[in-house]
Amino acid sequence: MKLTLEKEGYRIAEASDGKTARVLFEEETFDIVLSDILLPDTTGIKLMEEWKESSPGVCYILCTAYGDVEDAVNAMKLGAFDYLTKPIKADELKVVIERAVEWVRLNKENQYLKKVFADQRQLHGMAGASTAMKRVFDMVHKVASQPITVLLQGESGTGKSRCAQAIHLESDRKNRPYVEVNCAAIPDQLLESELFGFTKGAFTGATRAQKGKFEAADGGTLFLDEIAEISPGLQAKLLQVTQDKTFYPLGSNEQKKVDVRLIAATNRDLWEMVQEGTFREDLYYRLNIIGINIPSLRERAEDLPLLIDQLTEEVSREHNSNYELEAGLMKKLSAYSWPGNIRELYNAIARAAVLSEGTTLRFTDFPKEVREATEGGDGRGEAEPSEEQAGTELGDDYSLTNELQNYEQSAIEEALRQSLGNQAQAAELLGISRQSLLYKVRKYGLQGQSV
Repeated sequence: MKLTLEKEGYRIAEASDGKTARVLFEEETFDIVLSDILLPDTTGIKLMEEWKESSPGVCYILCTAYGDVEDAVNAMKLGAFDYLTKPIKADELKVVIERAVEWVRLNKENQYLKKVFADQRQLHGMAGASTAMKRVFDMVHKVASQPITVLLQGESGTGKSRCAQAIHLESDRKNRPYVEVNCAAIPDQLLESELFGFTKGAFTGATRAQKGKFEAADGGTLFLDEIAEISPGLQAKLLQVTQDKTFYPLGSNEQKKVDVRLIAATNRDLWEMVQEGTFREDLYYRLNIIGINIPSLRERAEDLPLLIDQLTEEVSREHNSNYELEAGLMKKLSAYSWPGNIRELYNAIARAAVLSEGTTLRFTDFPKEVREATEGGDGRGEAEPSEEQAGTELGDDYSLTNELQNYEQSAIEEALRQSLGNQAQAAELLGISRQSLLYKVRKYGLQGQSV
């Protein structure tokens, strides 16, 4: 086998047992692993299971004795690309290796394109492909390189905190401190000492000196969330530090100077507050040197599938699981207006994960307001039937569940046909995990088509 493949121009490394193979696998990078199922000290299947997690792009081909097809089928279910039955013919070996090489090439190309596409649609935790989010990404890139103050405005839950982190991470301060303060979460009488620090004895209970957030963020970025909630007195002190980067800790006559990039955020209309006299006009202009408006989900509804996938992955990591949506759920969730924006969407997915039985998130696990808004309409108004729906008359024996299952089975059969029975490719075509595909293959009795 080695000589046959070397004549075809392949670079080959040999191992006579699992121990040797493991050493080679650690020292070099391989595209294809061709292994006997039975080895002196282990099995080819065990080696494949060991390596698949760390090297998912490697193609595994297993060799088995004639008649041990059950072992080969099990190997395919676990992710093997193909198997060869001994005695192995040279022509058959060449064909299988050629197919494996093509799979490796396509897989590498696919991973590269995925990365490029993901880079265009994500920025340090923010996700979006809509025009509105592309504008946000563009502004983040533009302002990140300049140490100017930025004001983020948008409804609650739109992702202003993530945007602030993205600006910091895109800047030359990314390796310096990033400090976040929620001004609405701290009582006003404590917020001043929290921001500027205090000396020992500055007030009752100040038994030792403490640095404030401005000093803690020196050289980096300070993000002040809910800036509209600070009192007029504190606004005046904040104005000074935005102008000349200096401040006095409580109880101290010693002026401190810091190099801090300030980012502020609010879900309120600051200019309207200026007109009402509840927010200082001079501070408004100091904060709003560059303003970025973070759109609500209503303004970027086309981003919902991307966000739902991203947040489902986040919840999966937090729960050490691999959640997926039941059939039709993506469409229903995308039809809801999500007035609480990304925060509401995340909380709904996290809730569904807790209530789910297994790893499939069901519509019934989502909050009542989501179900009620989408069951009777599109979440924004009355639903109108499509032409296809309007022209379809449902008989007494019609079953939506059966129709969906029939469609799903047909899609799986077609994916297996297009991928020549390769489950990894079929799962990729269907947009589901390989584990989900294996479950559905067993569910519909398609085992014979998966090899």
